[in-house]
Amino acid sequence: MNINFNNKIAEILSVLIISTLVCLFGIYYFQPLVALYPLLFIVLGIKEGLVYGITSLAISSLLIGYMVDIYSGVFLLIAFGPLTVFIIYGIKKRRKAIEILSISAMIFLISLVLILYSSKNITGVSLVNELENAFNQALDTQIKMLKEYELTDFEIFQIRSSLQKDFKYFLNTIPSIMIIISFIVSYINYLISSLVLRKLGYGVVFIPRFSKFKLPRNIILGISIMILITILLSNLKIFNSEAVIRNVYVLGFLAFLLQGLSVIDYKLIEKKIGLVLRFLLIGVSIILLPLIGQIIAIIGVLDVIFDFRKFRKIV
Repeated sequence: MNINFNNKIAEILSVLIISTLVCLFGIYYFQPLVALYPLLFIVLGIKEGLVYGITSLAISSLLIGYMVDIYSGVFLLIAFGPLTVFIIYGIKKRRKAIEILSISAMIFLISLVLILYSSKNITGVSLVNELENAFNQALDTQIKMLKEYELTDFEIFQIRSSLQKDFKYFLNTIPSIMIIISFIVSYINYLISSLVLRKLGYGVVFIPRFSKFKLPRNIILGISIMILITILLSNLKIFNSEAVIRNVYVLGFLAFLLQGLSVIDYKLIEKKIGLVLRFLLIGVSIILLPLIGQIIAIIGVLDVIFDFRKFRKIV
């Protein structure tokens, strides 16, 4: 009994230390790594119980708050606490993968919105204002560099206008970007924690395979109706229709892009391509998205229409 108790304490301390160090490394050197912060707490929660998982995460958040700043610790707890709780609950209760993914993504999105709204009240700093200040500073630096190349005032004006337009586009698409981030963070943590748990001998009913990702058949019709309604209501000037259409476009493009990548992954598996080479090819495809992103998205659209992978049940 003492040995088991000691092992449990050692396991909790290991999770606490590793997760805290990974998060600190992400904060200071590689921000995307922070997305994996709740991973080991989810595994711990499944193995030892929800209380152990969420308590360890809370302690780790407090430690990070002490070492970085108190707001970072609080925001980490707000962002990842509810997500961790639901994924642990969903896996333990044998919920369907789509249910865990959709609800956990929604929970994480709500957490992000709460952080955005509370950050201004707590710290007095608005994220949007911070982005605008950073953009203006970067823009001023770039304009100074352009002047050294002896460009005309008109050419500099055109470049400035183009960059400002792109930044405005980025600000308008922040809602869709937040939705995308919420889905990716939820998917990664659910997928990796499920794989780790299965390796440890804990039976997970279903592990979401990327090659099996598919959109609803009527998604094209749904997106078309959303855009049409937005255009029809734009004359009422109730909302910024341009921003809504941009967000719908970004979300739709990403959805079809994911479907296209999943088709490629499925075909690579079908050709019995090894795991390492398959990941490498998918990784290269993601790196080359600026060049081939539209082609991959078109593959996704065609798969929704023609069902290349034959997933639909024949009645």
